Amino acid sequence: MGLSDFETVVLGTGEASVRDRRSGEIMHPGLGPRREAELLYVEQTRLAERLAAPEEGPVRVLDVGLGAATNALAVVDHAARAGGRALELVSLERDTAPLRLVLEQPAGFPVQAAHRALLEALLAQGVAVAPGVRWTWLEGDALAALDRLDAPQDVVCFDPFSPEANPELWTVEALRRFRAVLAPGGVLSTYSGSTRTRVTLLLAGFWVGAGAAAAVKKETTVASDGPAALAAPLGARWIERWRRSSARAPHGVATLTPEVERAVLEHPQFRSLQRGASC
Repeated sequence: MGLSDFETVVLGTGEASVRDRRSGEIMHPGLGPRREAELLYVEQTRLAERLAAPEEGPVRVLDVGLGAATNALAVVDHAARAGGRALELVSLERDTAPLRLVLEQPAGFPVQAAHRALLEALLAQGVAVAPGVRWTWLEGDALAALDRLDAPQDVVCFDPFSPEANPELWTVEALRRFRAVLAPGGVLSTYSGSTRTRVTLLLAGFWVGAGAAAAVKKETTVASDGPAALAAPLGARWIERWRRSSARAPHGVATLTPEVERAVLEHPQFRSLQRGASC
């Protein structure tokens, strides 16, 4: 894979973004790269609260899909403004072509241009350091890289290409791996609000909630190890919609089996529902 596999495009917002020529998918096509990154991976993960918490040790953030580094830089910039606890950011990526492409076009990508030295250090050395921030890039397969993490992660910014373009990261087995590296009270945030994605997360052991709207997406998704970190946990109304859906099975599974259906319905999230508390 190389620069020729990607191209820059101008979105309806007027911002530049990157398109994968092979799949046709565009990074952050709705709200635009910067706003979507801030909404889903800073605001929705309550990063400010985590940085301000009176706890020892850094806030650890896992960036799944470095891409053009838009999500990661939103996290870095917020940590620099907020102060408080240190930030340890780990990015997973096997293809640096999108980042190299945007660094060649500073006029179209001013955020990356403003952090050029930091990004070049990351690409060259695999580690970049700024005041209060240590940023590590783990090159190669994302699932294999999870074994190289040295601590549980407080936030997982889950932003790979779609299940159609990158199916191996969206299976129940793969998401169980991400659940296993999540710290107690941690959150995973993703742009997908699909029924399949939410079923897959539930089967992987997460509690799942509705996330903010992002342009044409009426909802995104937030997942955690329990209900405390979820502003709008899925409940009885979601179960009823799921029963009527034509896409009830998890990603990577063609047909919903009785065993999988039972596993969803018996998830602790739904066993513990109380009248009037569902969404």
